[in-house]
Amino acid sequence: MGLSSALNNAIYGLKYTQSQVAVASNNIANAGTDGYSTKSISGKVYVNSEGMTSGLVKTTVQRTLNETLQGHFRESNSDANYWDTLQNITSRLDEIFGTIEDDASLTNLIGDISASLTELVNDPSGYSSQLEVVGAAKSLALQLNSMASSVEQLRLDADRSIAGQVDQVNGLLENVAELDGQIREASVAGRSVADLMDQRDRMVDQLSGYMDINIADRENNGIRLTTSAGQVLYDKEPSTLAFDTSNAFGSGQTGNAISLIAPGGLETDLSGTNSLRSGSLAAHINLRDDILVEAQSQLDEIASQLSLAFSNVDVAGTPATVGVNNGFDIDLSSLQSGNQLTFDYIDETTGEPQTVTFVAVNDPSVLPLDNSATNNPNDTVYGIDFSAGTASAITDISTALGGGFTVNDLGGGTVQILDDGGATTTASSLVANVTPTASTDQGLGLNIFVDGRSGIDPFTGSLEGGDQSVGYAASISINPDLAADPGQLVNYQTTPEVNSEGDAARPEFLLNALTSTEFTFSPGAGIGSSSAPFEGTIADYVNEVVSHQGEQAEDVNRQQSSSQIIFSSYEVQFEQSYTVNIDTELAFLVELQNAYTANARVLTAVQEMFDDLLNAVR
Repeated sequence: MGLSSALNNAIYGLKYTQSQVAVASNNIANAGTDGYSTKSISGKVYVNSEGMTSGLVKTTVQRTLNETLQGHFRESNSDANYWDTLQNITSRLDEIFGTIEDDASLTNLIGDISASLTELVNDPSGYSSQLEVVGAAKSLALQLNSMASSVEQLRLDADRSIAGQVDQVNGLLENVAELDGQIREASVAGRSVADLMDQRDRMVDQLSGYMDINIADRENNGIRLTTSAGQVLYDKEPSTLAFDTSNAFGSGQTGNAISLIAPGGLETDLSGTNSLRSGSLAAHINLRDDILVEAQSQLDEIASQLSLAFSNVDVAGTPATVGVNNGFDIDLSSLQSGNQLTFDYIDETTGEPQTVTFVAVNDPSVLPLDNSATNNPNDTVYGIDFSAGTASAITDISTALGGGFTVNDLGGGTVQILDDGGATTTASSLVANVTPTASTDQGLGLNIFVDGRSGIDPFTGSLEGGDQSVGYAASISINPDLAADPGQLVNYQTTPEVNSEGDAARPEFLLNALTSTEFTFSPGAGIGSSSAPFEGTIADYVNEVVSHQGEQAEDVNRQQSSSQIIFSSYEVQFEQSYTVNIDTELAFLVELQNAYTANARVLTAVQEMFDDLLNAVR
């Protein structure tokens, strides 16, 4: 190797070593900087046709980064934030529904009513016993009101969190866009972009906590961000998330969607299309629109079935025979909107029992009804319009049943339904489930609760203006007439007048309605399914709901713990893959010092040789 080549090697060796020293020193200086990745430098030298080193073509600062671990870290970050958010709210929801140890829990309040009714059965004339029942019922109504309000507040909190996080995401996308533009510009100019890429990564890391994202590389070290469903969040220009908060979240009220607006103006619904599947934003949407909505529905179902259990009475049809045709007569004049008339018969062509449920309505605009209008999964449902009178309603019943039956209007609101004598149909039973309009002379049922949204009107489950059961937990209240006259708990008949001092018929009916009579509950509240709805007593259903909330909180807690362990593991591994090891950098500086010294010696030796040659020539 010639002296010129040796001189060039030494000079470029010194320059390259100086660059490495600068990078290593910067690593040490930023060892404590959050998100700073260890840097290294690589160089390319130019070798001429004679094999001599004649220059450094390029020195590139590189990041020490495991992209596979980085991907796992971001994915686990999104999952951990999702379950953290759910765990926080479901645990609070579990506290709202309470446990057996909580005196104000629904389970214990149902138990209080049961105990007070039991005491009233044993002492019907006892005024203090009557007051105990009224007090227990009032406490339960107030607790349902409070719980409904608390759940609504959780939905409002989730909605406001969505708004705040949408702003955060928009800010992060703007930051990513700015940094990505600087990176692409610097890459084209040949400048180092390692530190800028660190900063951009921190923005993307934060973004992954809010939503699940996919990242693709673009030219000149740029990136492209999309949701896991493929909607573009950033591609040289950022998209914008748009969201409007709601002022109230009563049961059944839906929240506003999160929209993704592309730079060109195209708008996409993110929240309503399952485009957000993880991250805290997805969790808040799930809470606001699913988990908490289900909780509201469960409270409404408890309030509704509790009211109907105490108030409604079954009125069986009177057997009737006309020639070979058999059936029943029943008075429809007492049916209110929401009350049901159930007709059972045998289809002789198949031998299968059939159930038809007629639901009374006073507004034909809600018709027709589908089979989900009742909780019975095995009936056929028809809505019958009573707004034009019972005669018109009887005609509608006849039309609904069709062939195989004879439907007669007997006048005075009484309908007669007959089979065809067993040729194709055989009538089995006809029963009306009726809500009383007064406290006496209408059976043993009593309107202990009323709907506060409509004064002291009884709760019937009417469908006009929307299902009356929706939002009922927030408005259920003790019947003020009962509060003013607790004797209604015993006095159910005036003609002939009952012996209020010893007649426990109504208290026994109310107690059985709460603890013994089984009902079918709506699967729309998340307990049971459409094909196998929950069946049991009011007390059974309340216990099932409380248990459901507890199990949900436990399940989410397990998922949260698991996701946190996975996230922590990837977080540690990822940080270890890029963070600065000061000992390693100091050792490397010693190596660089030795290399620098060696190159300096070569430079000195070459200079001495050139001096000797020049002296020899002279």
